[in-house]
Amino acid sequence: MKKITLLTFVILMITSISFAQKKSDLLFQIENLKDSIAKTNTSLAEAKKSEKVSLAKSELFESQATELQEANKSLLNNLKSFTQVSSQNSKNMERTLVALQTKEAQLSILESTFSKNDSTAIVILTNAKQTLGENASVTVTNGEVVITENTQNLLDASKSKVSVNGESFLEKLAKILLANQNSQLTITGKTDGLMQITNALITTYSIVPERISLNFVSTEVAPVLFKINPNYPSFYTRVREHVKKLK
Repeated sequence: MKKITLLTFVILMITSISFAQKKSDLLFQIENLKDSIAKTNTSLAEAKKSEKVSLAKSELFESQATELQEANKSLLNNLKSFTQVSSQNSKNMERTLVALQTKEAQLSILESTFSKNDSTAIVILTNAKQTLGENASVTVTNGEVVITENTQNLLDASKSKVSVNGESFLEKLAKILLANQNSQLTITGKTDGLMQITNALITTYSIVPERISLNFVSTEVAPVLFKINPNYPSFYTRVREHVKKLK
């Protein structure tokens, strides 16, 4: 009986020790598992945190990419608008340049016309002095060559016809007019004698009537003025036409 009890006790002790050993191993394993779970949870938390950071970065990058796309789109639109405006400005500048060149050409023609008019007056003056002599009264007033001659030297005593001296003078005057076909003649003086002088220029010296105009004055004692000028009606017509084109 005692042997049975002792054996039972030994078995129980062995079983108890074995159970305690297994329990200890089990507790150790449990602690290891807890430690592993804790590490796993920490890693998972860090992974989730990293995931959130990555998502945030991804959203930020996506937002920046969208903004960059919008900025590029706006830049392209602005560049397109700038190109269109620049092209339009270039066309406007070309049109302005062409207009300026046209105006410059027109002004050049106008300036040339005035210069030609002035040159004609100088030529007439030179011809008058050469033809009439240095003692003749020849001046230039307002672009006109003015030759002054006394009535007594042009008409006879009766003032009904041109005198011999008057014929010599009118012959020289006719040479000046014939040498300058584009010039006009205005004769200014008293009524008496102007018609005789005009008729002599027309009939004797072949000056066409259209080139002569008369200007009668009422002064008692007045010389006769022979004003030779370029063809002002034609000149002013050309100037007027050029001015119209400049508008």
